[in-house]
Amino acid sequence: MANPRFESSPVARLPLPAALFGRTVFYGWYIVSVACLVSMMSMGVQVYGLGVFITPMTEELGWSRTDISLGQTLSTGVMGLVGLGVGGMIDRRGGRELIVGGAFISGLAYILLGQVQELWQYYLVVGVVLTLGMGTMGGMVLNVVVSNWFISRRGRAIAITAMGVSFGAMLVPPLMTWLIDAAGWRTAWVVLGISIWILVIPPAWFVMRRRPEDFGLEPDGEPIQIEPGNTLAAQRAAVDGVRWTRSQAMRTPTLWMLILVFGLGSMGFMALFLHLVPFLTDSGYSRPEAASAFAMIGLAGLLSKPIWGLVAERVPSRYAAAAEFGLLGLGVLAIDLAPTLPLMFAAIFLLGIGVGGVMTIQETVWADYYGRLTLGTVRSIGRAFTIVFSAGGPVFAALAFDLRGSYEVAFLVFVGTYALAAVLVLATPIPRHPDAGTPVGPADAAPRRASEAVAPARPV
Repeated sequence: MANPRFESSPVARLPLPAALFGRTVFYGWYIVSVACLVSMMSMGVQVYGLGVFITPMTEELGWSRTDISLGQTLSTGVMGLVGLGVGGMIDRRGGRELIVGGAFISGLAYILLGQVQELWQYYLVVGVVLTLGMGTMGGMVLNVVVSNWFISRRGRAIAITAMGVSFGAMLVPPLMTWLIDAAGWRTAWVVLGISIWILVIPPAWFVMRRRPEDFGLEPDGEPIQIEPGNTLAAQRAAVDGVRWTRSQAMRTPTLWMLILVFGLGSMGFMALFLHLVPFLTDSGYSRPEAASAFAMIGLAGLLSKPIWGLVAERVPSRYAAAAEFGLLGLGVLAIDLAPTLPLMFAAIFLLGIGVGGVMTIQETVWADYYGRLTLGTVRSIGRAFTIVFSAGGPVFAALAFDLRGSYEVAFLVFVGTYALAAVLVLATPIPRHPDAGTPVGPADAAPRRASEAVAPARPV
């Protein structure tokens, strides 16, 4: 006889089946699959797409590379403000509405980019409209949504999500280069905008949901298993139920150390994605060669992200982060020194292995240190301040080029920032909640396990 408590189980209201081909499927993996697609069309396009537009846009419109980079810097600054606004919203309502709204705005922004004539129009579209869209459908929102569905399998879940960015890196530069050469950069922007509307909005609205507890499910699909002696699993289980207010998190030294760590790591990251294609063409490579070399980042990231995901589940996240920063620094140094096209491909591939760990390891660090229940709130604080660092990277690289005719000084500085980030992350302690040892937050605020649920929260 059916248990009356679960005769009207909220699991039945999930839009996709709980079993395929006779095998049980945890709904979180549906969330991950859509998040992978969205990450390709958000971060994959934004990070890897603009570089191939720089040369044709500056040639036609008469702008300098510093002009273009200032638009990226403005965008990065506004992104921090957007993050502050959406962090708590993700915790309360989930990411579905944010992703759908962001996809609509982002698609419109790319269409508008195809119409710009003046520099102020470019700044308005990139710095405000596109940033608003990407800030509500991009990395922070996706990773908080995915982190809410997983604990022990979080590393691989975020790694699969991040693979969408790698697909974008492999597909966007060659396709956009071909489209720009065939139809012009204005048409290419319009096609990009319409593609986002078609590929993101329907699946995001249909599939995305907030937390497993809203539907009577456990994170990972089952209670977390802690083997004797597995201190990493024990630590993750201990922080899972902790809630942080914004003021509590801001009073922990850990928050500010992580902001500094990931800020230093993001300076070179954003600059390289914007300036690597121009650096390659300045070095004598053709535009197709440069686009193909740039795509090696995506190939390396695609191959390495599953490995980074498994590493994140088995190794303390600070060690994994230090390794990631080390590979990024070595990759930048190798690119600066590579004398031939094959060696340049190898150098960019090495950089791509480090890039493959950026999203997976960073998100694992934040979740390991602050838990998942208020991860959006905590991440929004960190993102707002980290943005200050990453905003300066593209402009610094552009000024170095405009003043010296070379990116060499900028690249060497970025090698140093990666090395410093690796050292600092190893010294970052786990934060202690001010209410440690007592219930955190209101008694009815924390999601209950499916086995404890009588009236699950309203599905979102």
